[in-house]
Amino acid sequence: MERGIETLSPHPDNARIYGDQCDAELLESIRAKGILTPLLVTEDGTIISGHRRWRAAQLAEFDAVPVTIFRSSDPLDVLEALIESNRQRVKTNEQIGREAKVLLEIEKERAKRRRGGHDRSIPENFPELRSDSRDIVGAKLGLSGKGVQQAADTVDVIDRLRSEGRHDEADEIVDKLNRSISRAYADHHEPKVKDTTSASGASPAKTYSVDEWERLSRRDRAAALNEPARGSFNRQDTDSIEWASWSWNPVTGCLHNCPYCYARDIAERFYPQKFAPTFHPSRLRIPASATLPASAKTHIGDRNVFTCSMADLFGRWVPAEWIEAVLDAVREAPDWNFLFLTKFPGRLTEFDFPDNAWVGTSVDCQARVAAAEAAFRKVRAKVKWLSCEPLIEPLKFSSLEMFDWIVIGGASASTQTPEYHPPREWVRQLEDEARRCGLRIYEKTNLIERLKDYPGAPVRPEATAPEQMKYLPTKATDTVTEPA
Repeated sequence: MERGIETLSPHPDNARIYGDQCDAELLESIRAKGILTPLLVTEDGTIISGHRRWRAAQLAEFDAVPVTIFRSSDPLDVLEALIESNRQRVKTNEQIGREAKVLLEIEKERAKRRRGGHDRSIPENFPELRSDSRDIVGAKLGLSGKGVQQAADTVDVIDRLRSEGRHDEADEIVDKLNRSISRAYADHHEPKVKDTTSASGASPAKTYSVDEWERLSRRDRAAALNEPARGSFNRQDTDSIEWASWSWNPVTGCLHNCPYCYARDIAERFYPQKFAPTFHPSRLRIPASATLPASAKTHIGDRNVFTCSMADLFGRWVPAEWIEAVLDAVREAPDWNFLFLTKFPGRLTEFDFPDNAWVGTSVDCQARVAAAEAAFRKVRAKVKWLSCEPLIEPLKFSSLEMFDWIVIGGASASTQTPEYHPPREWVRQLEDEARRCGLRIYEKTNLIERLKDYPGAPVRPEATAPEQMKYLPTKATDTVTEPA
């Protein structure tokens, strides 16, 4: 059908998202051939798709244009259709960020409707589920859930600067965003840390092995624990650890010698002390000096710090004095959440954890289950979690009721083992038990083995473990023994 051109009006969000303008080439084409593709409009004449064609028709002094009527009057459906109609166009990262922001608002409102109008935000002490709105939006835009949030948050910074009249700064961020979403986000959302040492001519930060620490006098240890802050939290840009956007390593090194360990590979390449347990006192003051990024209000991962990601802080070889110093630093930074993970859960019962500590244990095989269950019935922490990564054999727990959260994953390739994905049935059984006990469930991006079956190809037996399993240990012996 046709509608009078003056009865139509642009959707108010179209210019905000896309900034569409009618170019001379389109105008000449419409003058010569007319409008070949009808505009998509609502019953009341709001344009969903075809804003540039409508403007060209105005300039060409057309009286009417062909239209197709969009039957839904739901504002959320209309706004989503506006974005969907632009799926095929070539877009800048800024436009994608604006799409992401709008789609996140749509998903939030739809979730609110499903809850009967109650706006219940994500509980402060629990991470978002993998099926959250960021991932739903990411599937529509071809981004990861983390990329969606970064793009939307960066657009918020741009809009804030423009509202303050700081257009040159906003234009600079737009330029960065259109080149790289993650880099633009990092440049304007990194927590700022005051470094109290001189940047020029400063001596290297002092580190201590376990033996060196034990030889220090009480006075020298006290002085070391009060060293000024150096450095900052490290940004974790990979989706495989998006449950924590930052890492902090006041202690590094580990003696477990797990064959799939990525941290050992990194340490062997870049650390002068390699993977030997090492204390870095100058890093203890970093949390107290770090400013929480604005994005932490909407994305809990940006509030979370993976603590000692390059160590097992609760290994039997780690002096209790190091652990207490780290926990004191955590207490001094209550705005942040600090995530701990250990393969020695029994030692966790020796310490009192502040409320902003998320205390977890790694269980990769059945031999670790009993120790984890026994310890976490005694652990004193507000958030207790379980990491089954890599899940190298099916796990049977008597109950998961002592945990609040479970993370399940496979393994990235290391120098000793290939990339590994556990069978889906193992994951399903574990998740069924987690749901019965009310746990939040988080699936890592390295979890699911992709199905690549073709017509005529033999069917793979789903019950058997992948070929990569032969490279991974199925039993834990001397690495599981709890400290006395």
